[in-house]
Amino acid sequence: MKTAAILLVTFMYSSAFASSSLLDKLGSILNSLLGNQAKQSSTNSSSNASSNSQNNKGGPSQQVDVRYQLGLLKKISCKYNGYGTNVTGPNLSSIDFPESPANTVCDPLSGSVSEQPSNGLIGKLILLSSGTDKVTSVMDYYNNGTRLDQKLYFADVNVPTRLFTEGFKNLAGEQLLDANGNKLVENFAIEYNSILKLGENDPEGIYEFALLSDDGARLFAKEGEAWKELVNNDGKHATRMGCSYNSLTLSKSSEVPIKLLYYQGPRYHVANVLMWRYHKNAKTLKSAAGRSLCGVSGNGIFYSSKSSKDTPAMKLLEATGWQVVANANYKMPEEKKNPCVEEQLAISNFTATSVSAPTATLAWTTNVASSSQLRITNFFTGEQILTPLSADLVTNHEVQIDGLIRGLYYVIEAISVDTKGNSVTSQQITITP
Repeated sequence: MKTAAILLVTFMYSSAFASSSLLDKLGSILNSLLGNQAKQSSTNSSSNASSNSQNNKGGPSQQVDVRYQLGLLKKISCKYNGYGTNVTGPNLSSIDFPESPANTVCDPLSGSVSEQPSNGLIGKLILLSSGTDKVTSVMDYYNNGTRLDQKLYFADVNVPTRLFTEGFKNLAGEQLLDANGNKLVENFAIEYNSILKLGENDPEGIYEFALLSDDGARLFAKEGEAWKELVNNDGKHATRMGCSYNSLTLSKSSEVPIKLLYYQGPRYHVANVLMWRYHKNAKTLKSAAGRSLCGVSGNGIFYSSKSSKDTPAMKLLEATGWQVVANANYKMPEEKKNPCVEEQLAISNFTATSVSAPTATLAWTTNVASSSQLRITNFFTGEQILTPLSADLVTNHEVQIDGLIRGLYYVIEAISVDTKGNSVTSQQITITP
Protein backbone atom coordinates (compact mmCIF):
# COMPACT_ATOMS: atom_id res chain seq x y z
CA MET A 1 0.00 0.00 0.00
CA LYS A 2 2.84 2.35 0.81
CA THR A 3 4.41 1.67 -2.58
CA ALA A 4 1.13 2.49 -4.37
CA ALA A 5 0.87 5.84 -2.58
CA ILE A 6 4.38 6.81 -3.57
CA LEU A 7 3.67 5.97 -7.21
CA LEU A 8 0.54 8.13 -7.16
CA VAL A 9 2.35 11.09 -5.68
CA THR A 10 5.04 10.79 -8.29
CA PHE A 11 2.42 10.58 -10.98
CA MET A 12 0.56 13.64 -9.66
CA TYR A 13 3.51 15.90 -9.89
CA SER A 14 4.65 14.76 -13.25
CA SER A 15 4.64 17.76 -15.63
CA ALA A 16 2.95 15.66 -18.32
CA PHE A 17 -0.28 15.15 -16.26
CA ALA A 18 -0.56 18.41 -14.34
CA SER A 19 -4.24 19.38 -15.15
CA SER A 20 -6.34 20.38 -12.14
CA SER A 21 -9.16 17.90 -12.82
CA LEU A 22 -6.81 15.01 -13.09
CA LEU A 23 -5.03 16.06 -9.93
CA ASP A 24 -8.32 16.16 -8.07
CA LYS A 25 -9.15 12.59 -9.14
CA LEU A 26 -5.75 11.31 -8.19
CA GLY A 27 -6.01 12.99 -4.80
CA SER A 28 -9.30 11.24 -4.15
CA ILE A 29 -7.76 7.86 -4.99
CA LEU A 30 -4.83 8.55 -2.67
CA ASN A 31 -7.10 9.54 0.21
CA SER A 32 -9.10 6.37 -0.30
CA LEU A 33 -6.02 4.18 -0.22
CA LEU A 34 -4.59 5.80 2.89
CA GLY A 35 -7.93 5.65 4.67
CA ASN A 36 -8.30 1.92 4.07
CA GLN A 37 -4.75 1.32 5.31
CA ALA A 38 -5.46 3.21 8.52
CA LYS A 39 -8.63 1.20 9.14
CA GLN A 40 -6.81 -2.08 8.55
CA SER A 41 -3.98 -1.07 10.89
CA SER A 42 -6.50 -0.11 13.55
CA THR A 43 -8.28 -3.44 13.16
CA ASN A 44 -5.03 -5.40 13.44
CA SER A 45 -3.96 -3.43 16.50
CA SER A 46 -7.27 -4.11 18.19
CA SER A 47 -7.02 -7.79 17.35
CA ASN A 48 -3.47 -8.05 18.71
CA ALA A 49 -4.40 -6.15 21.82
CA SER A 50 -7.35 -8.45 22.37
CA SER A 51 -5.13 -11.49 21.89
CA ASN A 52 -2.49 -10.19 24.27
CA SER A 53 -5.12 -9.28 26.79
CA GLN A 54 -6.58 -12.77 26.57
CA ASN A 55 -3.15 -14.37 27.11
CA ASN A 56 -2.37 -12.07 30.03
CA LYS A 57 -5.68 -12.95 31.65
CA GLY A 58 -4.87 -16.66 31.60
CA GLY A 59 -6.54 -17.86 28.44
CA PRO A 60 -6.54 -21.51 27.26
CA SER A 61 -3.34 -23.24 28.68
CA GLN A 62 -0.94 -25.49 26.74
CA GLN A 63 -1.24 -29.31 27.21
CA VAL A 64 1.06 -30.71 30.02
CA ASP A 65 3.60 -33.48 29.05
CA VAL A 66 2.40 -36.54 30.98
CA ARG A 67 5.95 -37.91 31.14
CA TYR A 68 6.90 -35.25 33.70
CA GLN A 69 4.07 -36.02 36.09
CA LEU A 70 5.12 -37.30 39.50
CA GLY A 71 3.85 -40.55 40.93
CA LEU A 72 3.58 -42.50 37.68
CA LEU A 73 5.81 -45.29 38.99
CA LYS A 74 3.31 -46.06 41.75
CA LYS A 75 1.09 -47.67 39.13
CA ILE A 76 3.65 -50.43 38.48
CA SER A 77 3.06 -53.97 39.76
CA CYS A 78 5.18 -57.07 39.19
CA LYS A 79 5.17 -60.87 39.16
CA TYR A 80 8.23 -63.14 39.58
CA ASN A 81 8.81 -66.38 37.67
CA GLY A 82 12.41 -67.37 38.49
CA TYR A 83 13.63 -70.94 38.51
CA GLY A 84 16.73 -73.09 39.07
CA THR A 85 18.94 -73.30 42.15
CA ASN A 86 22.18 -74.70 40.73
CA VAL A 87 24.14 -74.03 37.58
CA THR A 88 25.05 -77.43 36.11
CA GLY A 89 26.82 -78.53 32.99
CA PRO A 90 25.04 -79.92 29.94
CA ASN A 91 26.13 -83.50 30.54
CA LEU A 92 27.37 -85.84 33.25
CA SER A 93 31.04 -85.41 32.41
CA SER A 94 30.91 -81.74 33.47
CA ILE A 95 29.46 -82.37 36.93
CA ASP A 96 31.77 -82.27 39.95
CA PHE A 97 31.02 -84.44 42.99
CA PRO A 98 32.29 -82.42 45.96
CA GLU A 99 33.86 -83.79 49.10
CA SER A 100 31.66 -84.21 52.13
CA PRO A 101 31.71 -81.06 54.31
CA ALA A 102 32.82 -83.27 57.19
CA ASN A 103 35.95 -84.18 55.23
CA THR A 104 36.80 -80.66 54.04
CA VAL A 105 38.89 -78.16 56.00
CA CYS A 106 39.53 -74.71 54.50
CA ASP A 107 42.78 -72.80 55.09
CA PRO A 108 43.10 -73.73 58.78
CA LEU A 109 46.37 -71.88 59.37
CA SER A 110 45.87 -68.57 57.57
CA GLY A 111 42.20 -68.24 56.66
CA SER A 112 43.05 -66.78 53.25
CA VAL A 113 40.86 -67.63 50.25
CA SER A 114 42.02 -68.81 46.84
CA GLU A 115 41.33 -66.49 43.92
CA GLN A 116 40.20 -69.29 41.58
CA PRO A 117 38.96 -72.88 42.11
CA SER A 118 41.90 -74.08 40.01
CA ASN A 119 44.47 -72.43 42.30
CA GLY A 120 45.78 -73.60 45.66
CA LEU A 121 47.16 -76.62 47.46
CA ILE A 122 45.53 -79.75 48.82
CA GLY A 123 46.77 -81.24 52.08
CA LYS A 124 46.48 -84.22 54.39
CA LEU A 125 46.60 -83.97 58.16
CA ILE A 126 48.90 -86.47 59.89
CA LEU A 127 48.84 -87.23 63.62
CA LEU A 128 51.22 -89.12 65.85
CA SER A 129 50.49 -92.82 65.93
CA SER A 130 49.93 -94.42 69.29
CA GLY A 131 53.16 -95.68 70.80
CA THR A 132 55.29 -93.01 69.12
CA ASP A 133 57.69 -91.88 71.83
CA LYS A 134 59.88 -89.22 70.31
CA VAL A 135 59.56 -87.05 67.22
CA THR A 136 62.58 -85.23 65.84
CA SER A 137 61.56 -84.51 62.26
CA VAL A 138 58.63 -84.16 59.88
CA MET A 139 59.63 -87.47 58.30
CA ASP A 140 58.70 -89.22 61.56
CA TYR A 141 55.13 -88.10 60.97
CA TYR A 142 55.20 -88.84 57.24
CA ASN A 143 56.57 -92.35 57.63
CA ASN A 144 54.90 -93.43 60.87
CA GLY A 145 51.93 -91.12 61.48
CA THR A 146 48.19 -91.63 61.06
CA ARG A 147 46.53 -89.81 58.17
CA LEU A 148 43.04 -88.44 58.80
CA ASP A 149 40.26 -88.68 56.23
CA GLN A 150 39.83 -84.92 56.05
CA LYS A 151 41.31 -82.99 53.14
CA LEU A 152 42.81 -79.59 53.81
CA TYR A 153 42.67 -76.85 51.17
CA PHE A 154 45.03 -73.88 51.13
CA ALA A 155 45.25 -70.74 49.01
CA ASP A 156 49.01 -70.54 49.53
CA VAL A 157 51.77 -71.25 52.06
CA ASN A 158 51.97 -67.95 53.89
CA VAL A 159 51.61 -68.30 57.66
CA PRO A 160 53.77 -65.69 59.46
CA THR A 161 54.78 -66.48 63.03
CA ARG A 162 51.69 -66.40 65.24
CA LEU A 163 49.86 -68.16 68.03
CA PHE A 164 47.77 -71.11 66.90
CA THR A 165 44.86 -71.80 69.21
CA GLU A 166 41.92 -72.16 66.81
CA GLY A 167 42.67 -75.69 65.69
CA PHE A 168 41.00 -77.24 62.66
CA LYS A 169 37.31 -77.05 61.77
CA ASN A 170 35.62 -78.73 58.82
CA LEU A 171 32.96 -77.09 56.64
CA ALA A 172 30.31 -78.62 58.88
CA GLY A 173 31.71 -76.51 61.73
CA GLU A 174 33.03 -79.50 63.66
CA GLN A 175 36.32 -79.23 65.56
CA LEU A 176 38.97 -81.83 64.72
CA LEU A 177 40.33 -83.58 67.80
CA ASP A 178 43.45 -85.54 68.59
CA ALA A 179 43.50 -89.13 69.87
CA ASN A 180 42.80 -87.90 73.41
CA GLY A 181 39.77 -85.83 72.40
CA ASN A 182 41.60 -82.50 72.68
CA LYS A 183 41.49 -79.62 70.21
CA LEU A 184 44.20 -80.20 67.64
CA VAL A 185 46.69 -77.33 68.12
CA GLU A 186 49.97 -79.22 68.50
CA ASN A 187 51.83 -82.35 67.48
CA PHE A 188 50.54 -82.67 63.93
CA ALA A 189 51.95 -82.61 60.41
CA ILE A 190 50.58 -81.46 57.05
CA GLU A 191 51.46 -82.88 53.66
CA TYR A 192 50.85 -80.20 51.00
CA ASN A 193 50.57 -81.08 47.31
CA SER A 194 50.29 -78.72 44.35
CA ILE A 195 51.71 -77.87 40.94
CA LEU A 196 54.09 -74.93 40.79
CA LYS A 197 53.92 -72.60 37.79
CA LEU A 198 54.81 -69.06 36.78
CA GLY A 199 52.21 -66.34 36.96
CA GLU A 200 51.42 -63.88 34.22
CA ASN A 201 54.02 -61.35 35.40
CA ASP A 202 56.72 -63.79 36.56
CA PRO A 203 59.85 -63.86 34.35
CA GLU A 204 61.29 -67.07 32.97
CA GLY A 205 64.56 -68.17 34.50
CA ILE A 206 66.12 -69.78 37.57
CA TYR A 207 64.32 -69.77 40.93
CA GLU A 208 65.74 -70.59 44.34
CA PHE A 209 63.53 -71.28 47.34
CA ALA A 210 63.40 -70.77 51.10
CA LEU A 211 61.15 -71.84 53.96
CA LEU A 212 60.41 -69.84 57.08
CA SER A 213 58.98 -72.43 59.45
CA ASP A 214 58.28 -73.28 63.09
CA ASP A 215 58.84 -76.24 63.45
CA GLY A 216 60.31 -78.37 60.67
CA ALA A 217 59.50 -78.24 56.95
CA ARG A 218 60.89 -79.78 53.76
CA LEU A 219 60.16 -78.95 50.12
CA PHE A 220 60.35 -81.43 47.23
CA ALA A 221 59.85 -81.03 43.46
CA LYS A 222 59.19 -83.75 40.92
CA GLU A 223 61.27 -83.74 37.74
CA GLY A 224 60.35 -86.54 35.40
CA GLU A 225 59.59 -89.52 37.61
CA ALA A 226 61.95 -88.56 40.42
CA TRP A 227 61.48 -86.31 43.43
CA LYS A 228 64.34 -84.03 44.43
CA GLU A 229 64.59 -82.00 47.59
CA LEU A 230 64.83 -78.23 47.24
CA VAL A 231 64.80 -77.10 50.89
CA ASN A 232 65.43 -78.95 54.16
CA ASN A 233 64.40 -76.89 57.18
CA ASP A 234 63.50 -79.87 59.35
CA GLY A 235 63.77 -80.25 63.12
CA LYS A 236 62.29 -78.71 66.22
CA HIS A 237 63.03 -74.98 66.28
CA ALA A 238 61.56 -71.48 66.40
CA THR A 239 60.87 -69.68 63.13
CA ARG A 240 63.96 -70.31 61.02
CA MET A 241 64.93 -69.53 57.43
CA GLY A 242 65.96 -72.63 55.53
CA CYS A 243 67.41 -71.96 52.07
CA SER A 244 67.50 -74.20 49.02
CA TYR A 245 70.48 -76.16 47.83
CA ASN A 246 68.68 -77.04 44.57
CA SER A 247 66.91 -74.64 42.22
CA LEU A 248 64.33 -74.88 39.43
CA THR A 249 64.52 -73.47 35.92
CA LEU A 250 61.01 -72.40 34.97
CA SER A 251 59.42 -71.28 31.71
CA LYS A 252 55.90 -70.04 31.10
CA SER A 253 54.85 -73.57 30.18
CA SER A 254 56.46 -75.24 33.21
CA GLU A 255 54.20 -77.12 35.62
CA VAL A 256 56.20 -78.77 38.39
CA PRO A 257 54.55 -81.04 40.99
CA ILE A 258 55.67 -80.09 44.50
CA LYS A 259 55.27 -81.67 47.92
CA LEU A 260 55.76 -79.70 51.12
CA LEU A 261 55.95 -81.48 54.47
CA TYR A 262 55.47 -79.41 57.62
CA TYR A 263 55.04 -80.29 61.27
CA GLN A 264 54.11 -78.45 64.41
CA GLY A 265 55.53 -79.76 67.67
CA PRO A 266 54.46 -78.57 71.12
CA ARG A 267 52.12 -75.57 71.25
CA TYR A 268 51.74 -72.59 70.68
CA HIS A 269 53.52 -70.76 67.84
CA VAL A 270 53.26 -71.79 64.20
CA ALA A 271 54.94 -70.46 61.06
CA ASN A 272 55.19 -71.75 57.51
CA VAL A 273 56.06 -69.47 54.59
CA LEU A 274 57.31 -70.59 51.16
CA MET A 275 59.40 -67.97 49.35
CA TRP A 276 61.29 -67.83 46.07
CA ARG A 277 63.76 -65.56 44.33
CA TYR A 278 64.32 -65.09 40.60
CA HIS A 279 67.73 -65.24 38.93
CA LYS A 280 68.36 -64.36 35.32
CA ASN A 281 71.35 -66.71 35.18
CA ALA A 282 73.39 -69.10 37.33
CA LYS A 283 76.03 -66.48 38.07
CA THR A 284 73.76 -64.44 40.33
CA LEU A 285 72.45 -67.65 41.89
CA LYS A 286 75.89 -68.38 43.30
CA SER A 287 76.15 -64.92 44.83
CA ALA A 288 75.89 -64.68 48.63
CA ALA A 289 73.73 -61.56 48.39
CA GLY A 290 70.31 -62.17 49.90
CA ARG A 291 71.36 -65.32 51.75
CA SER A 292 72.73 -63.68 54.87
CA LEU A 293 69.70 -64.75 56.91
CA CYS A 294 69.76 -68.41 55.89
CA GLY A 295 69.81 -70.52 59.06
CA VAL A 296 68.87 -67.62 61.34
CA SER A 297 66.03 -68.46 63.77
CA GLY A 298 63.84 -66.76 66.36
CA ASN A 299 60.12 -66.12 66.69
CA GLY A 300 60.67 -62.38 66.60
CA ILE A 301 63.32 -62.28 63.85
CA PHE A 302 61.17 -62.23 60.71
CA TYR A 303 57.75 -61.40 62.11
CA SER A 304 56.50 -59.81 65.29
CA SER A 305 55.43 -62.68 67.56
CA LYS A 306 52.57 -60.49 68.84
CA SER A 307 51.18 -58.90 65.66
CA SER A 308 52.72 -61.08 62.88
CA LYS A 309 53.83 -57.89 61.11
CA ASP A 310 57.02 -57.85 59.05
CA THR A 311 60.23 -56.95 60.85
CA PRO A 312 63.27 -55.19 59.30
CA ALA A 313 64.74 -58.65 58.60
CA MET A 314 61.75 -59.56 56.45
CA LYS A 315 61.93 -56.25 54.64
CA LEU A 316 65.61 -56.94 53.96
CA LEU A 317 64.67 -60.23 52.32
CA GLU A 318 62.14 -58.48 50.12
CA ALA A 319 64.70 -55.83 49.18
CA THR A 320 67.07 -58.55 47.98
CA GLY A 321 64.45 -60.16 45.72
CA TRP A 322 62.71 -62.68 47.96
CA GLN A 323 58.94 -62.96 47.51
CA VAL A 324 56.22 -65.11 49.03
CA VAL A 325 54.98 -67.56 46.40
CA ALA A 326 51.52 -66.27 45.42
CA ASN A 327 48.19 -68.05 45.09
CA ALA A 328 48.36 -67.76 41.29
CA ASN A 329 51.56 -69.86 41.29
CA TYR A 330 49.81 -72.91 42.75
CA LYS A 331 47.69 -75.10 40.49
CA MET A 332 45.43 -77.66 42.11
CA PRO A 333 46.71 -81.18 41.35
CA GLU A 334 44.86 -84.12 39.82
CA GLU A 335 42.32 -81.87 38.10
CA LYS A 336 40.75 -81.17 41.48
CA LYS A 337 39.01 -77.92 42.30
CA ASN A 338 39.52 -75.97 45.48
CA PRO A 339 36.12 -76.11 47.23
CA CYS A 340 37.13 -73.36 49.63
CA VAL A 341 36.92 -70.65 46.96
CA GLU A 342 34.11 -68.26 47.77
CA GLU A 343 32.45 -67.67 44.42
CA GLN A 344 31.52 -64.03 43.96
CA LEU A 345 27.86 -63.38 43.12
CA ALA A 346 27.51 -62.02 39.57
CA ILE A 347 24.67 -61.04 37.23
CA SER A 348 24.75 -61.80 33.51
CA ASN A 349 22.42 -61.63 30.48
CA PHE A 350 20.17 -58.90 31.90
CA THR A 351 17.70 -58.01 29.15
CA ALA A 352 14.11 -57.04 28.37
CA THR A 353 12.65 -60.07 26.62
CA SER A 354 9.38 -58.30 25.73
CA VAL A 355 8.14 -54.69 25.93
CA SER A 356 4.60 -53.62 24.97
CA ALA A 357 2.66 -51.05 27.01
CA PRO A 358 1.46 -51.51 29.65
CA THR A 359 3.66 -54.60 30.30
CA ALA A 360 7.26 -55.76 29.98
CA THR A 361 9.24 -58.87 30.92
CA LEU A 362 12.84 -58.70 32.16
CA ALA A 363 15.22 -61.60 32.77
CA TRP A 364 18.75 -62.25 34.05
CA THR A 365 20.91 -65.07 35.39
CA THR A 366 23.19 -65.36 38.41
CA ASN A 367 26.00 -67.82 39.08
CA VAL A 368 24.75 -68.37 42.64
CA ALA A 369 21.15 -68.89 43.76
CA SER A 370 19.89 -65.49 44.94
CA SER A 371 16.86 -63.22 45.33
CA SER A 372 15.21 -61.02 42.66
CA GLN A 373 14.31 -57.33 42.64
CA LEU A 374 14.20 -54.36 40.24
CA ARG A 375 15.07 -50.69 40.65
CA ILE A 376 13.01 -48.60 38.19
CA THR A 377 13.70 -44.92 37.44
CA ASN A 378 11.54 -42.42 35.49
CA PHE A 379 14.05 -40.90 33.06
CA PHE A 380 12.17 -37.57 32.90
CA THR A 381 11.56 -36.93 36.61
CA GLY A 382 14.30 -38.98 38.27
CA GLU A 383 11.79 -40.72 40.53
CA GLN A 384 12.78 -44.25 41.62
CA ILE A 385 11.03 -47.27 43.08
CA LEU A 386 12.13 -50.72 44.22
CA THR A 387 9.80 -53.53 43.29
CA PRO A 388 8.80 -55.94 46.08
CA LEU A 389 11.60 -58.40 46.85
CA SER A 390 11.25 -62.01 45.76
CA ALA A 391 13.11 -64.02 48.40
CA ASP A 392 13.05 -67.21 46.32
CA LEU A 393 16.69 -68.15 45.71
CA VAL A 394 17.09 -68.92 42.00
CA THR A 395 19.72 -68.67 39.28
CA ASN A 396 17.34 -67.84 36.42
CA HIS A 397 15.39 -64.69 37.22
CA GLU A 398 12.30 -63.38 35.40
CA VAL A 399 10.05 -60.44 36.31
CA GLN A 400 6.83 -59.38 34.58
CA ILE A 401 5.93 -55.75 35.27
CA ASP A 402 2.58 -54.05 34.57
CA GLY A 403 1.36 -50.46 34.66
CA LEU A 404 3.82 -48.95 32.19
CA ILE A 405 2.86 -45.81 30.24
CA ARG A 406 3.41 -45.54 26.52
CA GLY A 407 6.17 -43.12 25.55
CA LEU A 408 7.75 -42.99 29.01
CA TYR A 409 11.45 -43.92 29.36
CA TYR A 410 12.09 -46.42 32.16
CA VAL A 411 15.69 -46.99 33.36
CA ILE A 412 15.87 -50.41 35.04
CA GLU A 413 18.48 -52.31 37.11
CA ALA A 414 18.33 -55.88 38.42
CA ILE A 415 19.35 -56.58 42.03
CA SER A 416 20.16 -59.99 43.55
CA VAL A 417 21.31 -61.00 47.06
CA ASP A 418 22.68 -64.43 48.05
CA THR A 419 22.35 -66.30 51.34
CA LYS A 420 25.52 -64.69 52.74
CA GLY A 421 24.15 -61.20 52.21
CA ASN A 422 26.33 -60.44 49.19
CA SER A 423 24.49 -58.05 46.86
CA VAL A 424 25.06 -57.32 43.18
CA THR A 425 23.42 -54.80 40.83
CA SER A 426 23.30 -55.14 37.06
CA GLN A 427 24.08 -52.55 34.44
CA GLN A 428 21.21 -50.22 33.49
CA ILE A 429 18.92 -50.85 30.55
CA THR A 430 16.28 -48.43 29.21
CA ILE A 431 12.91 -49.52 27.87
CA THR A 432 10.23 -47.43 26.11
CA PRO A 433 6.81 -49.14 25.97
